[in-house]
Amino acid sequence: MERLFIVCTFDCSFEYYEETIENFVKEHGHGVVIDYDLNKINDHKSHSFYNVTSLEAFIEILDTPFAREWDKANNCKDIVYKLELVE
Repeated sequence: MERLFIVCTFDCSFEYYEETIENFVKEHGHGVVIDYDLNKINDHKSHSFYNVTSLEAFIEILDTPFAREWDKANNCKDIVYKLELVE
């Protein structure tokens, strides 16, 4: 399992972004996204935490034609960080 932290900025409303992410995870995340937590920073920025089965598989679902077009239409930019436990 991989743990990810994503900083996302976008031009659409946060509500529309949140709805799109929820639907996208339901439709494309099966077997990849274990769970996620989406946090509103402001109307055009979010921080989210994802637990995924594979970083490579997660990147693949972010690179679908739908995701690329949606990102372009909403000026959506993601910065993805891989989290590791510090012991």
